[in-house]
Amino acid sequence: MEIVNNDRTYVWQLGNQEWLQSCDGTFSLNTVAGRKPAAELVDLDFLVGASPVPDGAPGNYLPPAFSVCPTSGKTLSKVVYQPARRWLPPYGDGSGSRVINERSKLNAAEDISSRLYAQLLDTRQGDLNSRKQIIELPRKNGLNFLVANLGGHREALYALSREGSLFLWQRGSGKWLELLPTGEPIGRSRLENWAWSVSLHQEENAQHLLLSSDSGATLVTVDPLTLRYQTLRDDGGPLGGPGMLEGCSYLPQLKSGHVFIVYPASLYGWHRCPVEDADLERMTRLSAPILDAASRRLLWIGEHGYLSLTQGSELKAQWHRWPNNATAKPEQGPPFLDGRGLWQLIFETDGQRYLQLDPGATDLPMPIKGYRLSTGHLSFKYNIRLELPWGEHDENIEPTTRDVVYPFIEFTTQKRLLSLRVKQSSTLEAFFENRQPMDVDYCFEQIGDQQFSIRARASEPWNAQWFFFDNAMWLYIDSCGALYRWNA
Repeated sequence: MEIVNNDRTYVWQLGNQEWLQSCDGTFSLNTVAGRKPAAELVDLDFLVGASPVPDGAPGNYLPPAFSVCPTSGKTLSKVVYQPARRWLPPYGDGSGSRVINERSKLNAAEDISSRLYAQLLDTRQGDLNSRKQIIELPRKNGLNFLVANLGGHREALYALSREGSLFLWQRGSGKWLELLPTGEPIGRSRLENWAWSVSLHQEENAQHLLLSSDSGATLVTVDPLTLRYQTLRDDGGPLGGPGMLEGCSYLPQLKSGHVFIVYPASLYGWHRCPVEDADLERMTRLSAPILDAASRRLLWIGEHGYLSLTQGSELKAQWHRWPNNATAKPEQGPPFLDGRGLWQLIFETDGQRYLQLDPGATDLPMPIKGYRLSTGHLSFKYNIRLELPWGEHDENIEPTTRDVVYPFIEFTTQKRLLSLRVKQSSTLEAFFENRQPMDVDYCFEQIGDQQFSIRARASEPWNAQWFFFDNAMWLYIDSCGALYRWNA
């Protein structure tokens, strides 16, 4: 430590970081490895692992080399990334499952949900509409949000536009900062919201982002100190988003006229697993991948069949057609999971039925009447909630209305649901084909108990995202260009 000028500013050289200490004891980061970070980078805990000053003003930090606060003598907690605070599209854990339970390991989202719901029950603290904070967006439309540790020391919120622009949220200033490419940019993606996913790839003690762009599989490495990123690309045609199976990330794509499952070999190359029985004309509208841990599989549910990746003594990828030229509608929710395995709703000329997807399944298909919208655990037939998708209900106790209930996320342990509800007089097909704005209630409820909602006028209202970050619940409504936050 040395004095650098007459106002008694001190310089601390701590490893590759240089900190300045003013005469009032306040520290500020000057350089990292000789490079001065942009002044807009105010979240120094994420950036360099700095510790917030105990009981100090927001935005005041101490160097990460300190283990004790020099003013108060309080022990400083080391800033570390906590995987339980991550949030990966489309529904939290990076998979197409809309269920959060103990296997999801998203403890932060569950805790925030519990605290916020308890506060909403106290009407003195306001409802969803009065409590919301309106957050400025880096782009009005076409965004996906994720919470991950990309190049930092704790989790951070990122926004990725459909055109490939990447933004980092600064919670200290409430501002978005754009990250620019070093070399080839991420590029645009045409996957729909319910199909778009990302996966985290760990390499060289750092976290990297795997996604599917229109140019092919893309591995993104972020350097927040320079507000830059670089990409590693495996050129090809995208078929679906990536998912994780037993610690590795995989995604399907077309390359040189053949279909492969590709995955990073390192930060410098790719492995490929050919897909058996591939039928490119029928491999359309694949969902975000569904993890079937019990069978060691990833499944991408499609309109005309499903793609499976199985981990055994070696990887095996295969395309499975639906029987009798049946079709599926993956946008209506993931397969239902019970003790016997996964069940997918398929549509045939003579009706609809649930088909078991497990290898060697002997259970007969389960016929149903009417549509289902599902989380993979609960199902909805208009306003009617069903514990089993093929279950029946008593019309005398709970009459069916034409309301559409579209479930986004179900917390099974807490029995809570995030959904949208729309008054609808036409068919479900007409609802999904309608591109005109409609009145929508976005709902947060204890299942079977009190419901809280916020109303919006939105087109394609299913293109919305709920996520959890920074001790808050967030809602992004794409067509409105609106981002709301509720602190817990």
